Amino acid sequence: MNISNPIFIQEVKENGYIKLDDIFTNEEIANLEINCMKALNEASSEHVHANTDFAKVVSVSEKTLNDDNNFNFLKPFFYNENILNFIKTYFDSEDSYISKIFVQESSNTGEEVDVLPYKMHFDKTRYLKFMFYVRDVGPGDGAITFAKREWNDKLQEELLKRQALKEENVVEIHDKSQIDELQGDAGTLVIFDTNVTHKAGQVLTDNKRLIIRIDTTTK
Repeated sequence: MNISNPIFIQEVKENGYIKLDDIFTNEEIANLEINCMKALNEASSEHVHANTDFAKVVSVSEKTLNDDNNFNFLKPFFYNENILNFIKTYFDSEDSYISKIFVQESSNTGEEVDVLPYKMHFDKTRYLKFMFYVRDVGPGDGAITFAKREWNDKLQEELLKRQALKEENVVEIHDKSQIDELQGDAGTLVIFDTNVTHKAGQVLTDNKRLIIRIDTTTK
């Protein structure tokens, strides 16, 4: 699939996010899962962000990509023309780039929490992120959630009338019709602008969520 399709780019500009299905074949997904777990379990310590019973996170930048062979499978992401064309067009800048790629496995901690990043919020620092579901993300599996287009500007405007802009700005939402939780099968891609109101998904089932997240920005 050509993800740099102008229609997709325009939808992210208008809505703040888009969900694209079946980005990978079943064989590609199986290989990605193997390589993700190898990276999580064997990556050198300087790449490890978290390593607990409930969350394993590693990351790599283009600069450090060749420092650890466990990240070789991510090279096609760093140099993917569709991704690079998408971000250049989206930001309207030749200085757009991939800052880091994260691999993350998350599981149920045994309690549901109501703190950032699991509260609806929008960010002051702007990133365009690409989140690939390597495993199925169903109900309770930690799907990312967004405020729908018709509510996003209204919610942000109401908040900023009450307080100054912060790095992360919490928005209280009591009506679930205002939000869109993006569940999806393995191979799903979610592209989103961190300026849209959103929240990270918390795993509340026995399943372990596995994702690849690409953070992009512009100079």
